[in-house]
Amino acid sequence: MFGQKGEYLRVNAEYYDFQIEIELDNKKYRIIFPENVWKSLEEPFKRIILDHVAFMSTNYLPLLMDRRGVIYNTRPPMFDCFSFKSMIYDLPSSAVLDGKSTVEYLRRYFNLDFVFSSEEPVVWSRGFTPERRAVISFTSGKDSLLTLAVCMELGLEPILVNVVEPSNTYEHRHKLGILQGLNEEFGVQYYVVPHEVGLLHDPKHLGYEESSLGWGNQLFYYMFIHLPFILHHRARYLFYGNEYSCDREMVDPEGFRANFCYDQSSQWTIQMDTALRILTQNSSRVGSLVGPLNEIAIIKLLHRAYPEIGKYQMSCFCDEPVARDHRWCCNCSKCARNYAFLKAVGVEPKEVGFWRDLFTTESMKLFSVFEGDETYGFDRSGLGREEQEFALYLAYMNSPENEFLKEFSKRSKYIQYGDCEGDDLEPLKKDYEHYFGVHEYPAIPKELREDVYRLYRSLLNTLKE
Repeated sequence: MFGQKGEYLRVNAEYYDFQIEIELDNKKYRIIFPENVWKSLEEPFKRIILDHVAFMSTNYLPLLMDRRGVIYNTRPPMFDCFSFKSMIYDLPSSAVLDGKSTVEYLRRYFNLDFVFSSEEPVVWSRGFTPERRAVISFTSGKDSLLTLAVCMELGLEPILVNVVEPSNTYEHRHKLGILQGLNEEFGVQYYVVPHEVGLLHDPKHLGYEESSLGWGNQLFYYMFIHLPFILHHRARYLFYGNEYSCDREMVDPEGFRANFCYDQSSQWTIQMDTALRILTQNSSRVGSLVGPLNEIAIIKLLHRAYPEIGKYQMSCFCDEPVARDHRWCCNCSKCARNYAFLKAVGVEPKEVGFWRDLFTTESMKLFSVFEGDETYGFDRSGLGREEQEFALYLAYMNSPENEFLKEFSKRSKYIQYGDCEGDDLEPLKKDYEHYFGVHEYPAIPKELREDVYRLYRSLLNTLKE
């Protein structure tokens, strides 16, 4: 079965004290949990978490390192089939971003060997009486902050869990300050989980070529990291910040549907909900409270309805030296997109920590609407271009004298509506209703759905200009 020596990666994983350790090529990477949270887990849950973390943190590496597969000392994961679907549906977008063939990526992943120990898979579940608590997968971005605000509105006790990714050099220090600020101002409980395993996503660390491969299981993988906190706090919900735009797709050059954030789609959120319901015997649910909203509507609600929480927003990876002192690098497409949304809804970016004007000729390379060559991920896909164009038009209406926005207006489809009245404005009104609308979204837990819709409609109606 096996090829020559060196053709397979070897992954050994174990847990001890209150940490998980993944060993790859004689290097060890840890995930460290709070002692009281980890030690309260029953042993079968610890083994389930270990099996899934070991597999999903490494199952893409043979594609990047040109190996035949992986030999594990762990058992086959209970939800291996779930992981397979998420990985497969992520491959077309990875191929587009990498400039590769989807068919080739599919063929190579399909043909990998994953060899596990001879032990049987651990199949286990345990129910509990849930409390009105929600674990929030917390990034300090607009989605997780609005999720926090909505939980507080709904009377759900929020518990913030921030998984620290080591490759984003300056991110942790800024986020720790944000978490401490939220704790002091609102009494919100939080946890920080050091996650050395995240280095396996860093091409510089392992010496492989830069690639978009390997992110297809990220939120499912995070679900198992969040599981100890769900069980420890008897939390009814685990919330991710999966917004309406996460369901957008395109067709790739080979005819495959490509979603550039498939693991954040409503379809996959429902699959994660199914898995967590199995593990907890329907005691806990996975969902997204921001799923009915487009990005620009999230920014508007966060900063206009909840400014005391919105001031903490940080949506930049902070991996450039300038981010040592600033929580926005002001030199990436994520910063540019958020800057445009803030200006569009009448919020001054400086109030959120922006230290540089991004409406400049120099910054055009960061905007997808200008075909910017320094965009990445979702921005590079072009799927958010129309929303960005709409945001820049609103910003132009707020500041028509701005030279950057004047240049934008020359090529914007919206400029034709400048002198229109009545029925001629109907297309613009429809776009406004779409981007600031509340949309049906299937991945909100059913018992919360109508309350969430009602809250958003009320707030957006109040904030209409």
